[in-house]
Amino acid sequence: MSEYRWEARARLDGMTEGRVGGGSLQLVTVCLSDDDAGELSDEHGRPAAPAPEVLTHLRPSEARALAFCLLELAELAERKSEGWE
Repeated sequence: MSEYRWEARARLDGMTEGRVGGGSLQLVTVCLSDDDAGELSDEHGRPAAPAPEVLTHLRPSEARALAFCLLELAELAERKSEGWE
């Protein structure tokens, strides 16, 4: 199942993961939401409530891997949109 969200944001909001031997690892919070979507409607044009936020907390290495993947896909999408390929 997939659902569309209008906006994606990432932030540091104090979530951490404990480490063996003490200390903690700061996590990156990724939020998908309908903030700033404007007026939403369903498939019949009726007003619809925004979908609930979706949150996940990523380790720095996971956030970095996702960021690189998104950059690669954005480049590919731009090329396809502009007819480069």
